[in-house]
Amino acid sequence: MTVILVIAGVLLIGYLIYQKAVHGGSCCGEHEPTATKTGPADRDITNYRYRYTAEIEGMVCSRCVRNVENAFDAVDGIYAKAGAGTKTVMLYSKRRLSRKEAAAMLSGTSYTLTDLKEENE
Repeated sequence: MTVILVIAGVLLIGYLIYQKAVHGGSCCGEHEPTATKTGPADRDITNYRYRYTAEIEGMVCSRCVRNVENAFDAVDGIYAKAGAGTKTVMLYSKRRLSRKEAAAMLSGTSYTLTDLKEENE
């Protein structure tokens, strides 16, 4: 009986590993397509006068990083560079941003802006 349980356990673990490999696996959802980095229209950082460090809750993997960057980059005049390890985003902006405006850029995502610091001061 013990041998059957061991074999069943090994088969189950193998099946779960196979499913994760085939369907992907991350904190962002098992069946979400991998996001492609879109980037802003203007990629020249010297054109962005204001620089902010934003702390983001919920950003833990490379897929999260792309999702957060894409959410910010979708806004005209914003360029974002994120790091999952630090859970922060460098926001480059052509205009001053309020914390409320930056938080609104993440609406519709599962991420939350927890802090925004202007680096120009």
